[in-house]
Amino acid sequence: MKRTASLTYFRNTPLSAQLLIVLLGVAVFSHAFLWNQAFSPAVKAQDKHPLLLSTGLLEAQEAELRIILWFAKGKPKENFLNQLPQEGWVWQESHPANSMSRGYSLAGYTRISQKSEQAIFSWYQGLVQDVGQAGGIAYLDERVPEGMDIAHYALQQNILPRQFSLSESVSSVAGWQESLLPRVVAGNDKVNIQVISQGYGQGRTALAIPVLLEEF
Repeated sequence: MKRTASLTYFRNTPLSAQLLIVLLGVAVFSHAFLWNQAFSPAVKAQDKHPLLLSTGLLEAQEAELRIILWFAKGKPKENFLNQLPQEGWVWQESHPANSMSRGYSLAGYTRISQKSEQAIFSWYQGLVQDVGQAGGIAYLDERVPEGMDIAHYALQQNILPRQFSLSESVSSVAGWQESLLPRVVAGNDKVNIQVISQGYGQGRTALAIPVLLEEF
């Protein structure tokens, strides 16, 4: 009975959702092979960073970038705001309205091009280390006004899918990439990268490291 119900559900699922499920399954089974190939020069050149504009899967030339520094135990002693880039950025500090909570966040917003992605990601990796040593997590959120094939992206970036969701127009994959990206626990899974997309061509896509904090 369970097998029949599962098959009926799959048949009633929209074709686009079926294709995404199949491709994500391929990503899981091929992940071991992809990881073994990750140290070849060709793959290294392709996988310098996971940011969206450099994937070759989009036509967009610019993206919105958000960096969020989150400290669950309150504002750190180190003044990160003085160390962060200012030109072209807008930064905002946030304290919880509930005085019983000690959380503190520092969020910044800017726009980037494909040419600047490599430098931005290298800077972000250093920021991850500094913020981690101060007891916080550095989140990255990159968005483009264009839909994308997230199953193709997951394969390209050697991402092992851990969680995924599908709706009529929005698909999301949260997974694990063998890298120095910050990680969080989502349910029973450790994840360090998430991509969400709505539609193909006209639509929108968000890349989040380690997961999306703000509404899509």
